[in-house]
Amino acid sequence: MDRHDVSGVTAKGAAEAHGKDLEIQEEYGCNCMTYWVDEDRENVFCLIDAPDIKAVKDMHRRAHGLIPHAIVEVDSNLVKAFLGRIHDPVHSKRNRVTEISIFNDPAFRSLLVADLKDKALFACKYGRERSHELIKKFNHLMEQAAKSFKGSTVEKYNEFLISFTSVTNAVDCAIKLQELIKSQNLHKDLPKVELQIGITAGVPLTDSNNLFGDAVEMARSLRFIAHSSHIKTTAIIKDLYKGRAPQLFDDYQQIRTLNKNEEHFLHSLINVIHQALSDNNFNITQFSKQIGVSKSQLYRKTVNLTGLSPNDFFHEIRLDKAVKLMYFQNKSIAETSYLLGFASPSYFTKCFKKRFNVLPVDFCKSIA
Repeated sequence: MDRHDVSGVTAKGAAEAHGKDLEIQEEYGCNCMTYWVDEDRENVFCLIDAPDIKAVKDMHRRAHGLIPHAIVEVDSNLVKAFLGRIHDPVHSKRNRVTEISIFNDPAFRSLLVADLKDKALFACKYGRERSHELIKKFNHLMEQAAKSFKGSTVEKYNEFLISFTSVTNAVDCAIKLQELIKSQNLHKDLPKVELQIGITAGVPLTDSNNLFGDAVEMARSLRFIAHSSHIKTTAIIKDLYKGRAPQLFDDYQQIRTLNKNEEHFLHSLINVIHQALSDNNFNITQFSKQIGVSKSQLYRKTVNLTGLSPNDFFHEIRLDKAVKLMYFQNKSIAETSYLLGFASPSYFTKCFKKRFNVLPVDFCKSIA
């Protein structure tokens, strides 16, 4: 997939350029599958089956002279999950001249990431049978909600990642999910669960080498800091929302919107933590220096954004990573404690038990 930033681009102009690509694509071993054009954001994204990047550039250069600003190798199945299609809506060939319809179909998507807090520990806490029942109910709720609000499920195994063409549908879906989980928590025969939801929006290619990479990572970060009482969103979601509950963005009771400065701070905060996860000597002085703020500002901003001190938030991410290492990569307790910079396996065990109320050895047995 490639991205073209074209000032004043129109749907007609994009269709004409695509048609010129189609006329000579075979000479370069390419198959120009489809494109998305966004007149408001002045960008075009092309999906091309090509032998290499050079072939794409050479074809575009000869066809219309519009050289891509970014090109990334993508999985067509993932493209379809995010964007809904991988071929032109309508096209035909007559007398070797390709005729295609003009369509203004932006690639801009709202992304919702949701998961049950500490889901990986359910089997250890509640037993396998009850854990299976809880997760099955949650998966059903998520799939039904995504369908009801015209969302496309991109990921549903490690977490739920849902793509929406409409910001309003993404937010209303999140609100509905909260209501459903609250209703489920009223059942006395099931343990109470906490749903975490993050929502942002973006385009397929930015600075990341992954499809919707920047937007997905931001949505995951928002979900990580979200509590069951509210949904975390970025500023663009609030700006574009046109649904039934705009007041929810203003009272902080159900939706908490980060402003641009907070988004940047959260991104920097999590990046610095991930880079320092294995450093047992990492301290608050290094933390504030790498973030670029004073110690007092680091403390105030982190508490305001996450509800935790910088040290506690660092610890939270470290333990979340520990669960993933043991759950997905089958790492032992000793390996995990070493990889994440804990002073010793015994200290890691103490921290793990305090946070999850479960011994790591019991957790490892539950997922064996």
